[in-house]
Amino acid sequence: MAKSFISFLIFGLISLACANDGPSLVSMPGSQQPDDQILNNPEQIAEQEAIEVYAELPDETIEDTFIRIQSVNAAYATVNPQLEIVQVFSQPDPEKKTTTLITNPGPFEGSRTLETTGRMTEDFLEVILPIAPNNTSGWIQKSSATLGETETLLIIDISERKAALFIGEDLILEAPVAIGAAQTPTPAVEAIIDTIWNRSTSETFLPSLYGQLLFGLNKHSEALEDFDGKRPALAIHGTDEPELIGSAVSNGCIRMHNRDIALFAEHVTLGTRVSIIG
Repeated sequence: MAKSFISFLIFGLISLACANDGPSLVSMPGSQQPDDQILNNPEQIAEQEAIEVYAELPDETIEDTFIRIQSVNAAYATVNPQLEIVQVFSQPDPEKKTTTLITNPGPFEGSRTLETTGRMTEDFLEVILPIAPNNTSGWIQKSSATLGETETLLIIDISERKAALFIGEDLILEAPVAIGAAQTPTPAVEAIIDTIWNRSTSETFLPSLYGQLLFGLNKHSEALEDFDGKRPALAIHGTDEPELIGSAVSNGCIRMHNRDIALFAEHVTLGTRVSIIG
């Protein structure tokens, strides 16, 4: 699992964000409040326990997913490098600070990169927070980040145990993968790559089981509450057990042959979209 980022949570911040809708840059009037605000009242949170937190993804093929994602204006936000801490707000209102702080840089050396929901006001931008449960959202000040978009899409088909990389309408690469074991399955999620780790250049040490490269995702295992005492973040990474590629053996991460992930690394960047289906 990817290295934990530092955050401060005094009470839960829960908001439902539909992964299927995906990010599209649509501005909201400054006075308009979101329909699905983050709940920052413990009593409100208790009332929401019966609500389904995770959006169901459609049962689709790689080709279906590619067609669906092409209709999404996929954006991400890169935190400005001069900032070490980003304040999260429960609403697009400077008076609505939460107890959540996001550190910058990201989990490793790269700039903190956040998935966007597509909703914004004149001064605020809604983002998906890199915390559990998946799709928890919050608002940050637009001045704290720079928006970007990408045409690159990485699709992981769990049932086929295959990765496919698209740039625009072109299928660039395909490769076999290993997936989560039965007790720790890889969840079907929409995500972005928020971490890129390279053993040859990174200052952070990871065990050999991660291979030479790792793409960290901003989503988490839905079967594990923690992993070695840290957040159970999902990742796509290499391996030191190539004979297990094609099997269901991991704690939820996606494993690839080292030679394959090296080829994929030539095309992906922070903010690259990832769709795990199947």
